[in-house]
Amino acid sequence: MARRSYATAAERRQEVAEAETADYCRAMSTASNAEIDAACEAFAQEHNLPGLLAGVVQDGRLIHVAVVGQADIEAGRPVTPETAFRIASMTKNMTALAILALRDRGKLVLDAPLAEYVPQFAAVAPATRDSQPVSLRHLLCHTAGFVTDDPWADRVLGMTPAALDALIAGGTLFARPPGLAFEYSNLGYALLGRVIGNVSGEPYQAFIRRTFLEPLGMARTTFDALQAQRGDYAFGYRLDDEAWSRERIEPDGEVGAMGGLVTTAADYARWVAFLLSAWPARDDPETGPVRRASVREMGLWHGPPFLSEVVDGQAALASAYGYGLVNAVDPVLGRRLHHSGGLPGYGSHVLMLPQRGWGVFAFANRTYSPMSRLTPRLAAIRHAAAPRLASAEPSLFLKCAVDAVVAAYASGRIEVAERAFAENFLLDTPARLRNAELAGLKDRLGEATLERIEPRHGLAANFTLACERGRLKGVVILSPDPEPGIQKLTLTIEQT
Repeated sequence: MARRSYATAAERRQEVAEAETADYCRAMSTASNAEIDAACEAFAQEHNLPGLLAGVVQDGRLIHVAVVGQADIEAGRPVTPETAFRIASMTKNMTALAILALRDRGKLVLDAPLAEYVPQFAAVAPATRDSQPVSLRHLLCHTAGFVTDDPWADRVLGMTPAALDALIAGGTLFARPPGLAFEYSNLGYALLGRVIGNVSGEPYQAFIRRTFLEPLGMARTTFDALQAQRGDYAFGYRLDDEAWSRERIEPDGEVGAMGGLVTTAADYARWVAFLLSAWPARDDPETGPVRRASVREMGLWHGPPFLSEVVDGQAALASAYGYGLVNAVDPVLGRRLHHSGGLPGYGSHVLMLPQRGWGVFAFANRTYSPMSRLTPRLAAIRHAAAPRLASAEPSLFLKCAVDAVVAAYASGRIEVAERAFAENFLLDTPARLRNAELAGLKDRLGEATLERIEPRHGLAANFTLACERGRLKGVVILSPDPEPGIQKLTLTIEQT
């Protein structure tokens, strides 16, 4: 069997990836942008939203913005691509990453008791005598045992430091002992804001500005909504008895860490692009304000799993809260990182697909606008324009392993590849049985050439052989030896 060189195969995969990217860019610049605009218009009508803004982030930049409706109903001022919105709890992933940044600098420990960083908390009675202390990690993933508090928290953004002290000292904080269950808590993130201020020696807002907003060029992002309203700002509204009324602007205060940010499409796209740039893991120098590994850490499952809401009849997804982001696995789109935001007058949502390198976000200016129902629709439109993922380059170990399998298939003798096997391979399944399997596959499919390798990671890959009468799908998993060998191989005829 004629076999291509790996250099040629790699060059071919690169050519295919570049062609697919070019095709995608052309598609996005035409039909899918119009579809996104239409979907936003329809969603605004469906949910009776005064105004809406949505953005698509790809390749480190904002590639499309859709705008609908009014930023100021009374003045008849429309939403523009530059209009600023409050994004509420979408602030939480910035708060979480600030905690990880301080951890990376050796300033705090995630599993340390909260009282080490907020001394007032030392006087708080535990939920039960046998409860574990509340840790920073509990706060990050909403397992501190605090009650869900959205309606209350959304009206106290202007809380003073003294008022937060009084709440810590005299509040009814625990609904259950820490560490037993996921229950979303704004208070928990407010306390993380206090931790950031105490540990960094500067107010939470100043630390966020210096650590993230200034390095990323997010010049119009602020916690001061009262100041932001003087510019191109979307006022928040509620609908009562078929009449719109403007919600009061909650001022900035001591608890802004739970949901105080105001931002624009261009600024928020910089934040999304920064987060997405953490994938894939690689050897490149660090260029962002926080280590890429810490960004990826945010998106792991740190809290107990739960089922996502059902959107447009799609099945609920197994999900879990990480640090400031929810992680779910979509059967079509792959890994999803997302978070919603809601305040009196506002609703927002961001959905990022780190395996694909793009994300979408949406803001609206009606109380608790259900934007988590829009972003999956926009993601589906975006996905349809370029559904295929370009494969990562396989490691040298994987290339050699697949090469050995291809040689064994061509000869019909598994022993041809013996040097590529781990110690267990022929002990688990004798060579005569492997050879019988190869003979049966070759009788049915004929000669084969390697079509592609799709790494799962550095020591495992899926691969495809293009055969005379079909396709053969394979999986190799390598051993952790100094010279990794094939510890497991499966071969399956592709069903048509």
